[in-house]
Amino acid sequence: MRIQEFLIRILFFVPLYFWLVFLFMMVLGIIAYSLGANDLFYCTFYCKIAAALVFGGIIAIIVCQLNACWRK
Repeated sequence: MRIQEFLIRILFFVPLYFWLVFLFMMVLGIIAYSLGANDLFYCTFYCKIAAALVFGGIIAIIVCQLNACWRK
């Protein structure tokens, strides 16, 4: 396994993923607000979806990059 290649990939894909999740959650929040969402929506559903996307995505990125670097 190449540690340098793994770290470079992680340092590229994780911030990119954070940025994409941020944009998606921003659009989702704007749409929800325009449809009349209240505090209950933002404090329950919205926060849980954001946390699941962030943590699940980071784990998926790390596992995929480990598999890609391990095979080389």
